[in-house]
Amino acid sequence: MLTESLKRQFTNAFAVLEAAIPSFREDVWRRGKSPFDGPARATAHALQCGEFYTCRDRAVLENLGKKKIWEMSDDEMPSQESMLRYLSQVRDKTMAWLDGIGDAGLATPMPDVHAATTLEWVVYALRHFQHHTGEICAYQKQAGLPPAPWK
Repeated sequence: MLTESLKRQFTNAFAVLEAAIPSFREDVWRRGKSPFDGPARATAHALQCGEFYTCRDRAVLENLGKKKIWEMSDDEMPSQESMLRYLSQVRDKTMAWLDGIGDAGLATPMPDVHAATTLEWVVYALRHFQHHTGEICAYQKQAGLPPAPWK
């Protein structure tokens, strides 16, 4: 029951980001004033962290080819199409991770991270993802676009 509720919340958060990504013009999508600024970089960060927080097996991290976003030039930033593919992968991994935890697993300790329980870690991952999704919606407004619909 709890796991299904968390899956619905993650599904809604992914849907907002999925609606936002294709809304940007290409010249706006890739540009940013700092290594973490702009829609592409904010999206990459949200998805890379989403994958990192929900994938305990570090060997299978896709992580956009393992390149750090602050090391990429604007032109190296992933296209909107490739970011949508990555979003799909991260969403699938997140749902599989939550299925693997199950309700009983939410109360288990998480000693290797800054969370007392698995539930606290899941909630942190969701809050972090939503924070950056909101940031991307703010980039939409700056670009004169309506923000992605809230889910």
